Amino acid sequence: MNNDELSRLMKQAQNKTGIDINKMKEASDKGQLDDFVNKNLSSQATAQLKNVLSNKEACEKLLSTPQELMKKLMEGK
Repeated sequence: MNNDELSRLMKQAQNKTGIDINKMKEASDKGQLDDFVNKNLSSQATAQLKNVLSNKEACEKLLSTPQELMKKLMEGK
């Protein structure tokens, strides 16, 4: 997947979920991603995301396929 495809996919996810990807990145850069996720995702999606992020193997698998990551984020809202 190239950068243009990833950008399009992220824009679709943003439109579907209503989550501002730039604000999410900003929160991550400030070390406030946990607060952002808690405020912007459903409790089920938050729990799923934290579960994946706490499992190194699952996290690596998910990050190796950006399409799957975006799909999971869009399903969670």
